[in-house]
Amino acid sequence: MRLRKRPLFMTVCVIIFAPSAGAQTEISGSQSGTLGPGTYLVTGEISVESGNSLTIAPGTTFFHNGNHKWIISGHLTAEGAEGDSILFVRQDPVVEHRWGGLRFQTGAPAAILDYCVIDHCYMPDYTGPNASITVNGSQGLTLKHSRVSNGACNNDHGGIYAANTTVIIENCVIRDNEAVNHPKGVGVFLENCTDSQILYSVIGDNRSDGA
Repeated sequence: MRLRKRPLFMTVCVIIFAPSAGAQTEISGSQSGTLGPGTYLVTGEISVESGNSLTIAPGTTFFHNGNHKWIISGHLTAEGAEGDSILFVRQDPVVEHRWGGLRFQTGAPAAILDYCVIDHCYMPDYTGPNASITVNGSQGLTLKHSRVSNGACNNDHGGIYAANTTVIIENCVIRDNEAVNHPKGVGVFLENCTDSQILYSVIGDNRSDGA
């Protein structure tokens, strides 16, 4: 793996969480077209199938009421704006509402996540590498002005895992992620990710109880 890094500078990311009250549209299953702005309650696994595209508008919140994954084989674009972020979060502050993370599959088109919050994911025992954001053999991921936090994973990574792809992480905060029984790569783990870059980002307070 060859990873080019520039010096990391402290970046202030202002993220405003939307309240859980109010009307919510329930969604699950295959998604395409445009979602948002608005609030959605994710009640089951979400997929973006190969050949489909999903665009998420600024000011969109996804509350999850269980350990539901996003399986992304198609094209995902989630570009928020300063003060108008896109939130992927749990519905209520209980362990049962931790959700299953974003999983970009082999061959998926390059994705953009900008001004996004990915918070309180939990990967209990999924097959293969796991993290709050997993990018395994896709055509690439650009993550900007975003926060990945409070992810927890058993026997694997906690924050971001990427392999056999190119990842650009810029002006992001990746913190407070945890790996249980795993020794390294809790914040960001890149494997065979040539020309990937981590720029002007804060990666800290991630922890593992592995050997």
